[in-house]
Amino acid sequence: MPPSLPERFALNNLRQLGYPFARGMSVRTFAILSVMTAACMATAPAHAQSSDEDGLTLSGALRVRYEMLEGQYRPALPSRDDGLFVQTAIAADYRSGPWHLSAELVDARGYWIDAPGATGANEINALELSRASIGYRDGPVALTAGRLHLNLGSRRLSARNAFRNTINSFTGLRLDWNGPNDDTLTAFYVLPHTRLPNDREGVIANRVRWDRESFDLAFWGAHYTRPDLFDGITLQANVFGLNERDGDNGATRNRQLLTAGARLHRAPEAGTWDIDMEGAVQTGTIRQSLAPNAQRQDVRAFFGHAEIGYSADLPGDPRVSLMFDIASGDDPRSATFTRFDTLYGARRWEFGPSGIFGPLARTNIIAPGLRLEAAPASRWDVMALWRPAWVHSRRDRFSNSGPADPSGTSGRFAGHMLEVRLGHWLIEDRVRLEAGTALLTTGSYLDDAPNAPGFGDTRYAYGQMILNF
Repeated sequence: MPPSLPERFALNNLRQLGYPFARGMSVRTFAILSVMTAACMATAPAHAQSSDEDGLTLSGALRVRYEMLEGQYRPALPSRDDGLFVQTAIAADYRSGPWHLSAELVDARGYWIDAPGATGANEINALELSRASIGYRDGPVALTAGRLHLNLGSRRLSARNAFRNTINSFTGLRLDWNGPNDDTLTAFYVLPHTRLPNDREGVIANRVRWDRESFDLAFWGAHYTRPDLFDGITLQANVFGLNERDGDNGATRNRQLLTAGARLHRAPEAGTWDIDMEGAVQTGTIRQSLAPNAQRQDVRAFFGHAEIGYSADLPGDPRVSLMFDIASGDDPRSATFTRFDTLYGARRWEFGPSGIFGPLARTNIIAPGLRLEAAPASRWDVMALWRPAWVHSRRDRFSNSGPADPSGTSGRFAGHMLEVRLGHWLIEDRVRLEAGTALLTTGSYLDDAPNAPGFGDTRYAYGQMILNF
C-alpha cells in the first residue's frame, strides 16, 4: 500500500533535515517515530498534579503505542496484524468544600488497522466523555452520580483499564463509606457503556459516536476492604450482579449473573513474603444462544488465583513470584453453563499484553506461572513472565476468541506464553518509554482444534511512549 500524504510529508521532512537513517527506513516505521517525537514536543511543557485541595485541577496523558503480531492464533484472521494506537486523556477536577465535579475526555484511536484483523471496539473509541460526575462528601460517606469508572479491589472483576486502548465506563450511582478502622465499603448501581461504533467500517475510520447506556444492561454490587486484618494481610470481599436483556444492544444471551468472592492480600515489601489469594463463584442463568426462544441454562462457574512472592532486600528491589490461576470453562454436553465471566476486569499484569495479542484470559484456563521483576537502575524496570496454559474444558473455546473443539479430542494443553518487558522513565513521572515482546507457543489444543488457523507460534511486540502532563 503506498504511503499516505502525512506519512510522505513526515518522511520528506526528516530527509531534508539530513537524518541519514531516514533514507533506509520504511515509511511505516519512520512515521511511528515521527508521531512519538511530535507528541513529546507538543506536551512536554505542561504538567499538573491532581490533589484533594479546593480549586480546579487539570491533568492529562498521551500514549502512543505500536503493536505487531505474526502467527495469528485466532481463527479466520490473517497471519499478520499490526496497528498504531493513540490514547489521549484530558481530565478536569473541581473541588469546593464537600462538592467535587469531575470530567475526563478520552480519545482512543487506531491507525494502519488491517482489515480483517484483531482490532475492534475494544481498541477504538474516538472522542468519548468517559467520566462526568458530581460528588458530595459528608463525613465518612461520599456519593457520586454520573459517568464514572470502577476500579475495585484486585481489578480482576471491575477495573479502569491500564494497557487496553479503551477504558470501561459506566453511568449511575456510587456510594463510598470509610469506617473507623480504615475499612471501606463501596456500593454502586451503574449502566455499563456499550462502545460505539462497533461495526468494522466505523472502527477503522475512527468514527465518533457517543457510547450507549441503557437499563437493558445493568451492573451493581458492593465491595468491602478491611486493611491489616492480621499480620499485615488485607481482607476484601465483594458481591457483583449483572442483569442483561434484549433491547438497545440488540439480541443478547440475557445474562443474569451473581458473582461473590473474597481476597486475602499482603503487599510486596523488601525482605518479606507477600501473598495474593482470591476466589469467586458465579451463579444465575443465561440463554443458550441469541435466539429469543433459546432455552435458559443455570450458571455454575468459578475462578481462583493464588500467588506467593518474595522481595529481596537488595539493590534493584528484585521480586520473584509463583502464581496459579484457574477459571472454569463450559461443556456443551451439560445442561449447566460453566464458563466463568470476568465481568469488567483487567488481565494484563497476570496474563501478558492484551491489545491485538491477549491470548490468555480469566476464563476456561488452568495456568501456573513464574514472574521476575526488578529495577536494575534509577528509573528503569524490567519484568519477565512465563505461563504454561491448559484449557479447563477441552470442549470449550480457548480464551475469549481462540479455537474450539466441541469433540474434545484435541487435548488440553494450549501452549507456553512468555513475556519480557522493559520500561524507562525519561523524566520521572512524566515521560516513559516502554517496550515488550511476547511469544505463545502452540500446544496440542492450538495445533489440532478443527478451526485452528495453523500459523504456528504467535510472536508479538510493542513499543510505546507515555507522557503525563
